[in-house]
Amino acid sequence: MSYDYGSQGLGIANPFKIEGAIIALRGLVVALAGFYALFLVANLVDRGRDIEGWLHAGLGLLLVLWGLTALGQGLFKLFRFYVGRSAPDSLTHNIADPDQRSKAYPSAQELHSMLMGRKNTTFLEPRSLFSRMVHTLIPKLLFMPPQYRTLAENLFFNLCMTIFMLLTFALAWFASATGLARLDDTPVMAWLGLILTVYIVKLWWSSRDPLKHFTQGGRNIGLPRIGLIMGLAILLPAVLAYVHHNIEPIPELPIETWPFLLIILTLGLITSALGLLLLANRIRFIDPTTQVSEHRDNWQKNLMPRELFIHLDTHILANRRYREIPNRVYQNFEPHLTQEGGAEKGAFKGQTLVETQPIPHNLPYSGSFKIARILTTALGQTLIAASCLWLLTLIDELITIVDYPENIHLLMYPLILLIFGNVLTAMANAFWSEMLFRSLLLELSIEGTYTESRLSTGNSIYDSTRSENVVVRSTITPWFLVSELLTSTFTTVGSLNLEQKRYILSLDKDDNTLNDILDELDEFFDSRLTIAGVNEVDLHSASQIHQMNEQTRPTLNPQLQQSRQQLEAEHASAKVHHAEEVDSAPNTPAIEDPNLPS
Repeated sequence: MSYDYGSQGLGIANPFKIEGAIIALRGLVVALAGFYALFLVANLVDRGRDIEGWLHAGLGLLLVLWGLTALGQGLFKLFRFYVGRSAPDSLTHNIADPDQRSKAYPSAQELHSMLMGRKNTTFLEPRSLFSRMVHTLIPKLLFMPPQYRTLAENLFFNLCMTIFMLLTFALAWFASATGLARLDDTPVMAWLGLILTVYIVKLWWSSRDPLKHFTQGGRNIGLPRIGLIMGLAILLPAVLAYVHHNIEPIPELPIETWPFLLIILTLGLITSALGLLLLANRIRFIDPTTQVSEHRDNWQKNLMPRELFIHLDTHILANRRYREIPNRVYQNFEPHLTQEGGAEKGAFKGQTLVETQPIPHNLPYSGSFKIARILTTALGQTLIAASCLWLLTLIDELITIVDYPENIHLLMYPLILLIFGNVLTAMANAFWSEMLFRSLLLELSIEGTYTESRLSTGNSIYDSTRSENVVVRSTITPWFLVSELLTSTFTTVGSLNLEQKRYILSLDKDDNTLNDILDELDEFFDSRLTIAGVNEVDLHSASQIHQMNEQTRPTLNPQLQQSRQQLEAEHASAKVHHAEEVDSAPNTPAIEDPNLPS
């Protein structure tokens, strides 16, 4: 996601400062150790120890490159964390952002089903037998982000498999002690210990990325496999003893494997304890609600349907913006108007799905959680640095591998430290990188019918102003769904720091926002005018024109005005004379003369 600068930022700080400082310190230590090894090369060559010099040169160069790489990674996390106004990533494809990359995220239809069905499809049912056991022991783990669920299952799986294999080894020893397998004076148990050590090291090596589920690496285990391992633990010692006594003697193993097993068990317990402590503190804030505010109604309003859609888009939804950042549109309105039997009536419908700008949400972590997070990172980086320094001290022993091949087992110690250092670092990084956001998810659905009629005013012969209007009577059925989302994402460093998938953790009611939307719609409906009126400015202008007409009429035609006044005076005199004659006549029947005026 490109960096979109805005004077109003989102207030997201760099979450990797402490982790970056610890990683940079480890890189500096490893690089200095590499430079020290390179510094010894000239002295060793001068003394004729060429092979040792070449080993110092190769290992020193490797440590320098490794240390500088870690130093760069740490400084990269320590430097400024760039966050644009378009961060974080959308839940699904954002129609309003044409530059957004296409994603295989949940579709808008799935978000609609989550609102309508009051469900959360983020939480998937565990599949394997071991995953179901872990979720049974920790019921709330189901409602955690997938990364944490994977981490918990991997830690439980590795720890349980380590303990199980140790118990299996103890079972083999029990078979020897009870006489089921005659292992006296044979190296069988030593070789079984070596096989067990290699298996457990491989097990934890496969989990060096604890956020990759164990079922993806072919490490899943079921009841048949458990039974097979237990059977081999009993039968394999007897088979090896038979081979040693009757076929060919098995050579002695010149190394002891119990120190490796002890170190692996100790580091495995420490790693699992720190991981479970961090998970326990994070689980405390789990509240997987699935509640939605809903409004359904039926309105009879005089307005064009398209005007309602325009007002919802440009006013109602725009008023929900955070710091004037555009909303994420997952489904556009695109209203459909269908005429039925003519242009005077029809039906309409439209639906939109919008998410407001996500706002950062910080959890009130306890002090023990913060200390455990720092301790986990520091311990992981310390183990990695210790493995490098330990490897540097083994150069003298590695030179004698040709003569003493058993010395190669010394490489197992730095390898074990490196494996658990990577596991602890990746595990802690998950808790450093998680960011939570709160946002509103709104779905506005409008359906209805409309009819058109004409309304005319000012049709009298005495009216100088006439208004003719087309009135649209709409029957509107709204269905509004509003929910406040709590989402989680795991950030990285670089240009794609916040362009990671967001997971919906909870849906809460937001009745206040829904009531505000309805109040704004009521104000919009009340401000509607059915008849085209005249404002005060038009009335003042019409009054001025009328006064001008009254003043200019006598001036324009004075002769016509004088003739009109004379005719009116003569007509009035004739009426008075006729009335006097009628009063002076005797009370005899009047003879009507058709020639006289009535």
